[in-house]
Amino acid sequence: MSIEQAIRAVRSLADLPQLVAGLGHAPLWERVPREGWNRPTRGGFTVMAVGKTGSVPWFAIESRTPERSAASLARRLSRRGRISIVLALDPDARRLAFATALDKPARLEIALDQPGAESLASIARLAGRPEGGPLAFAVQAADALSAEPAGRRFFREFRFTLERVAAGLPGPMRSDDRHALALLQLTRVLFLYFIQAKGWLAGRDRFLAEEVDRCLMRGRRIHQDLLRPLFFGTLNQIPSQRSRMATSFGAIPFLNGGLFEPHPLERRFRANIPNQLWRQAFDRLYERFHFTVVEGSSGSIAPDMLGRMFEGVMEPDLRRASGTFYTPASLVKQVVDTALVALISGRLGCSEALAERQLEDAGGSSVAEVLRGVTVLDPAVGSGAFLLGTLERLASIASEPAVAVARKRAVLRRNLFGVDLNPTAVRLAELRLWLAVVADDRTERPQDIRPLPNLDCLIRQGDSLFDPIGQITIDRPQSDKHRRELTGLRRQVVTATGPTKRALVRRLRALEAEALDHSLGWAETQYRSEITAALFQARGGDLFGRRRGLDLSGRKAVVRLRRELHQIRQARRRLAREGGLPWFHYQSHFADVFANGGFDLVVGNPPWLRSEQIPPGVRRRLAGRYHWCRGGSQRYGKGPDMSVAFLERGLELLAPSGVLAMLVPAKITSAGYGVPARHSLASTVTLHAVADLTTELRSQFDALVYPMAIVAGKVPPSRDHRVRLHLKVEHGASIPQSELRGGQPWILVGNRLRDALAELKGSHPRLGDTLVAHLGVKTGANHLYLNPPVELEPALLRPAIRGRDIRPFLCRVGAKLLWTHDEQGQPLATLPARAAAYLSAHLMELRSRKDYKSGAPWTLFRVLPSLARYRVVWADLASQVTAAALTTQRDRRLIPLNSCYVAPTARRLTAECLCAWLNSSWIRAAARLGAVPAANGFARFNAQTLARLPLPNGVLSDPELGRIARAGRAGRTSQEELDTIVSRHLGLSAATQSAFRNFIGTDNSR
Repeated sequence: MSIEQAIRAVRSLADLPQLVAGLGHAPLWERVPREGWNRPTRGGFTVMAVGKTGSVPWFAIESRTPERSAASLARRLSRRGRISIVLALDPDARRLAFATALDKPARLEIALDQPGAESLASIARLAGRPEGGPLAFAVQAADALSAEPAGRRFFREFRFTLERVAAGLPGPMRSDDRHALALLQLTRVLFLYFIQAKGWLAGRDRFLAEEVDRCLMRGRRIHQDLLRPLFFGTLNQIPSQRSRMATSFGAIPFLNGGLFEPHPLERRFRANIPNQLWRQAFDRLYERFHFTVVEGSSGSIAPDMLGRMFEGVMEPDLRRASGTFYTPASLVKQVVDTALVALISGRLGCSEALAERQLEDAGGSSVAEVLRGVTVLDPAVGSGAFLLGTLERLASIASEPAVAVARKRAVLRRNLFGVDLNPTAVRLAELRLWLAVVADDRTERPQDIRPLPNLDCLIRQGDSLFDPIGQITIDRPQSDKHRRELTGLRRQVVTATGPTKRALVRRLRALEAEALDHSLGWAETQYRSEITAALFQARGGDLFGRRRGLDLSGRKAVVRLRRELHQIRQARRRLAREGGLPWFHYQSHFADVFANGGFDLVVGNPPWLRSEQIPPGVRRRLAGRYHWCRGGSQRYGKGPDMSVAFLERGLELLAPSGVLAMLVPAKITSAGYGVPARHSLASTVTLHAVADLTTELRSQFDALVYPMAIVAGKVPPSRDHRVRLHLKVEHGASIPQSELRGGQPWILVGNRLRDALAELKGSHPRLGDTLVAHLGVKTGANHLYLNPPVELEPALLRPAIRGRDIRPFLCRVGAKLLWTHDEQGQPLATLPARAAAYLSAHLMELRSRKDYKSGAPWTLFRVLPSLARYRVVWADLASQVTAAALTTQRDRRLIPLNSCYVAPTARRLTAECLCAWLNSSWIRAAARLGAVPAANGFARFNAQTLARLPLPNGVLSDPELGRIARAGRAGRTSQEELDTIVSRHLGLSAATQSAFRNFIGTDNSR
């Protein structure tokens, strides 16, 4: 009897011993004595022992709330130190619950008449007795019944297993090679569990587990004697060429696809994973979960979970250092659809509304023709989310399932390209695309299954941002003959197998090398011509007949040209010597695409890496290579985010009239470093959509900053072009693109709020014209200076203000600062005894602080503005501008830290008026609209943002504002009165005030 049949047969508690026996455990039928419990069971229900697994009992009860009762009883037993499995049956409602408890209850309820596949799979994992005794079985049971999402548990276990396997690989090798080699082996087996779920491994549901058990029973090595023959001798060999051992596995499909070919790392190290590690991997990871190729299945591991697995297998530091974040599938679909709509509209010359309708209706013949030959690139492919989304969208044009499968293979063969610097990303992207093909394939007989496509000529490991030869960009287009040959050859490689594939790959690599040599030869000629022209001009005479010569800039130019010419010649010699491309180069590896001008679509979610996280050498290279990474306001080290470079690079890689669609941090719209990018985007390309996604996707998008989608066509904008503020055309809200030019912050709101903001700003002077704001004091070593752990001289301790301490009109001080300066802000020449002794152990650390140059090692930074007699302070990071005035004698000792901004003033009234002005509703709304978004609904109210706020003449001397500030400090503020005074200074209409009130009312959700 199957488990499902045993489940359906349950009518009463008396049927449960048969269910336990069906799971491979000893059945029982004994009443548990009432005195066996510490206290009577609630409601007087009877507890029956219905089975036993070693020393772990199976108890059963009847209950109208089976899941709750089973969990409660399991928890009670666990508290008494007794691990057990509890079953609770509701015979009338035909529901049965399973529960156990270790540190917390794990439970599962199932409908007896209609048991779900995932629930049955969970119960099936209760079958058998694992080695390791009762505790091992209890862990297995808790895992099978856990309410924690399967995906989260799987990622945790996968990462744990990956770390163990990487550490246990024999022989010396670098840590990154260990990680890559371990990941390669584990992902192969992971892929096979998905294949097994299709029934393609000899038709056995537990083929892999059974073969591992058989291998161990024979005293063989899992890696050497099972997996290698399975990978390389079976899955990668057509049936007619398999050995006797390979055929003994049964009917196994020939999958090809590159996953089951020996990897260069395997050839280099030949390291076999020990049996113990493989046993733990199968027991702890693969056999604990139910796999399915149907995406979105709850309780099972599906291919759509692999995107998050990409994050899970990366070290947290590496993930932050690379700026890599998972992109939800729903967002991918929106962005891809918007890009396709823009492309179809441009190619067919129709409106975007019509193009959107045609795409949603699965397209007509004209749309299908446009999409048939489209080339799509993700230059930072990550785990392949955007390529997978594009694959699904392009394949959806076919209506019949069989046609859709063939369409997916065709799309992979001719439409999709990807590049990533991380080899792990490339591997997982390939894996997800292969699984997308497998999921729709309804073939049942293994011998009829078509081999998987070879993706290694389409998804490359490489650097999308930097060309391989210094700062030299080589983009010589190839001839039509070369283009046609490369295109045809690549498509043949994708579907080739065996010796034919190897021969085609060699020819493809040779053609790519020829393409690079052609480009290098062209570049060498160009450089020689430029050098010759410069020297010829230098040898010419001036108006007086004297030799002109080279000035300083000319000499520098010739030196640079000669240096780069030398690099090109070195590259040609290396290419001739090695016979293949020693690095990735777009115009050579994808020469056929660039012979047509470039890619039709460039899509993706590039790394969101903040300037301070980018190594200094890389920052210099970015500034030298990309115009958008230069200039702009970069105060306090806030330079361009890495995604800015990817935006510029994406446009370079586009064909004329191509479309770019990328997710970038929303702060690009307002940050000072974004000025060059904003100006160029608004002036040179057609912005189809600039959509702030912070509100709708905050709970889905796993990133520390808010996302914004930019969809742009590589054609100049028309004079009256309007930019949509949403991805879908039907939403309608838009603004004139001409209003985004000049590099000023983009205010992406509807017309009513834009009009209100324009009225508020009017022709008034700006706050920055009158006052200058500074960040507060920086210590560079807060753990030493803030709340020092020892008793120091009281004269050196000052109350410190952090951003979190600022409330409207007042500050609540909660920290002490070790103050090592005098009243004029100069560092003390010597410190008192206790302070000197305290810091003496940290002098090396103090001297190594980033801002320290010379002088006393206990020097603090940005001191002077924070010592002004009258100051206004506000938090850098907050949900709204919140300001306080420091104007009293008692305030003199307060020191604002660098989580605050400080605006010094010459008069007390000036500080009080400014404080009241900043706390008004209208100014808060204007500041929020121009602020840099941050995480968790906050924004950064930096000096530049507040400098743009209006400050009409007379505001800083208005006694009414001063009075309100003083009342606010005493807790007697009237927001309505303050807003009335401020609206009078600004001349705001009732309509404008209403628009801002609505914005303020909804802003908490931002």
